[in-house]
Amino acid sequence: FHLNPGLARLWGLRGEQPLVPSAGQNRRVPVFGALDAVTGRTTILVTEHKRSGDFVAFLRLLLERHAGRHLYLFVDNCSIHTAKVVQRFLADHRKQLTLIWNAPYTPELNLIERYWGHLKRKAIHNYYFATVENLTQAIREAVTNLNRSKELRMNLHLESVDSFREAA
Repeated sequence: FHLNPGLARLWGLRGEQPLVPSAGQNRRVPVFGALDAVTGRTTILVTEHKRSGDFVAFLRLLLERHAGRHLYLFVDNCSIHTAKVVQRFLADHRKQLTLIWNAPYTPELNLIERYWGHLKRKAIHNYYFATVENLTQAIREAVTNLNRSKELRMNLHLESVDSFREAA
């Protein structure tokens, strides 16, 4: 997520260009996220950086929140997902965690990418947050609201979940 706002369609007075302020210098807020295919709820971890150690911290969070369950995660081929520290963590937790690698250049197959797009369009785009802290709070509030809303959750059919398990 970027401090400088993304722009999306918005209502405005006819003939007048809507203005969205900008922070000037852009800063990023890295967010790791996993969408539960059964409940539709999302777990996120906001970090200062997007590094392999941060990804391992996110994997630990998921294992804590879903203790006793084997987790299947769809991931892309980002370098932090394939780092040595991540590979060691996965080897140590192979009985609890299985990664399923998305085909290269196919973000449309990863449901969390659709979730990020929806979240950005509905809660982040066209807004000026001024500080990273304000943007971080907006991200957390938006995810909390989506998790509470049964109508807006992104669910998969259980048949899909079973076929994902078979693919793993």
